[in-house]
Amino acid sequence: MMAYRRREGSLTIEAAMLLPAFLAAAIMLLSIFYMTLAGMRLQEAVVNEAAVLSAGQKIHDGVTLSSVKDDIAGMMPKESLRFIENGADGLDMSGSVIDDGEYVDLIVSCELIPATDLFGIIKVQVKRRCLAHMMCGYENGYFPDGEYVYIADDSEVYHSDRNCSHIRLTVMSVSGHEIGALRNNSGSRYRPCELCRSSIGDDELYITPEGDRYHNRISCSGLKRTVRVVRKSEAGDRRPCSRCGR
Repeated sequence: MMAYRRREGSLTIEAAMLLPAFLAAAIMLLSIFYMTLAGMRLQEAVVNEAAVLSAGQKIHDGVTLSSVKDDIAGMMPKESLRFIENGADGLDMSGSVIDDGEYVDLIVSCELIPATDLFGIIKVQVKRRCLAHMMCGYENGYFPDGEYVYIADDSEVYHSDRNCSHIRLTVMSVSGHEIGALRNNSGSRYRPCELCRSSIGDDELYITPEGDRYHNRISCSGLKRTVRVVRKSEAGDRRPCSRCGR
């Protein structure tokens, strides 16, 4: 009888020890499901917002990345936002482009977290993206009555390809101590930008494979291209781009 009671007591202790572990595992599995669902709903919201912006609705009426982020968060159920660290404030729109004129490129990054994480070490970094072409209103392009090309301000050439690397820049971040050993695609050294007064002493510098300057601010105008689409007949005395012109 005593042995039976000891066995019964032992089972009770084991059950008391295993039950919290079982519940924790169940909660974690449910969290993984809802984290995955939150990622799917974020993608859906990004696609829907890109569709709205590509249709030109309010695209020139003070739309900012901050307002776009608010729209995306507003499209998501509140229970999904709970699984994003810091909720709507945890959505990072860095790298998104809404003022290109031809494309809307929405890039949203965040960290997904489980419902219960006592140590704060379980986080999943996710990125969702949608690239949408602006609706121009013409079945055959911008100007159905003639060929169109792309030009950048203060440029002496025109481009037939909007994705030509001469106008669609790829910006890279490098450290100041390595800039002296780097070369651009033409084999030339990088020199300091006269606009942002960059110097090798800066901790972080920005370059492009096609350019020959390094910059200390990613917002420097030397790293930007304002591109317009015009009829080829309106390109004036600009010559074709050596890379994409025809």
